[in-house]
Amino acid sequence: MSPCRHPYHRRYAWIAFAALGLAAAAAADPNGAGAPNSATAATPAPAPGQPPQQPYYIPPSISPQARAFYEKALPMVLKAQAARPVAHTAADFQARRAALLTGVDERNAAALKKFGGSATDLSIGGVPVLEIKPPDYHDDGTVLIHVHGGGFVLDSAHSAMPGDALMAALTGKRVLSVDYTVAPEGRWTLVTDQVVAVYKAVLAEGHAGRSIGLYGDSAGGDIVAGSTLKLRDQGLALPGALVLLSPASDLGMGGDTFVTLADADPVLNRTDEIRTAFALYADPADWKNPYVSPVYGDFSKPWPSTLIQAGTKERVLSDSVRLYQAIKTGGGDAELDIYEGMAHVFQAYMTDTPEQKAAYAEIRRYWDRHLVSAKYDGTAGK
Repeated sequence: MSPCRHPYHRRYAWIAFAALGLAAAAAADPNGAGAPNSATAATPAPAPGQPPQQPYYIPPSISPQARAFYEKALPMVLKAQAARPVAHTAADFQARRAALLTGVDERNAAALKKFGGSATDLSIGGVPVLEIKPPDYHDDGTVLIHVHGGGFVLDSAHSAMPGDALMAALTGKRVLSVDYTVAPEGRWTLVTDQVVAVYKAVLAEGHAGRSIGLYGDSAGGDIVAGSTLKLRDQGLALPGALVLLSPASDLGMGGDTFVTLADADPVLNRTDEIRTAFALYADPADWKNPYVSPVYGDFSKPWPSTLIQAGTKERVLSDSVRLYQAIKTGGGDAELDIYEGMAHVFQAYMTDTPEQKAAYAEIRRYWDRHLVSAKYDGTAGK
């Protein structure tokens, strides 16, 4: 099944853009009616406290489909960002999250109608989880655990459900999306404990570690890697594989591209907002704790095979590169899969493009290669 075949998924791309902070206006106008056909159109001066409004560069090296998407979307990005107040406090982020979650039930119903399958609210390990099964589900002995993104302060398992339904449909696997407590109520100690609790409960269901795949996007990628370090240090069987999409692996924002690509990234362009969101998740004094910033983890110890995907346009590209290098230097198995001209978590919204199709093909290949149907036998994951 193509990841881009469903009309709903084309509509969901605009909603994903809004969830990433790119274009709330685009979500309201999924057909892009009246949008300029060039991202280089002149834009008004930014309001005080806003990031500079600029024409984001669209490289000729990307696919025609991706270029067409940027040309339609980026002018709306600039307009929406100019209209959106800067979030300075926890209350600001809570209000934004509430707005983003408006209408999520209707969007999810439409997604299930198009992709098929089912979504069920569960409690696993004492943590709320949304279970997504593909149509005609047959248990092959493997399972995926997803941790959503949203800068640690936004989104939910329910707002991430269309993407999880797509993952389930493409792989035929059961997906458990962890509805963790977002910051500020959910600090890093609680959130990583929640992910570990779900993982332990799945082991208790009878799964071997090597039959479980964990994946996360953006902040969710950070949480997946940090939680895996924690569960490893607790002596639990390791998962079979990790897939990290544009992970933010250093909350201290010390990577090269956080500076050099600051003007290229249409998603992560508000430094003060990013810093505030990170501080709500973890105190700055904890930003070098490996469970908070996994780039500082000890990868000389056993570690699961890890696929990291990112784009050349994203500000946290260095976070992907540095995490990959840390795993490889420690002796672990990792792949770094970089996509030309793609922005942060492009898989969520670059619908019907060769780049999105290639990314999903790699993810499917990675699960097929590393996840093994197995029941727990005391040596699982070793």
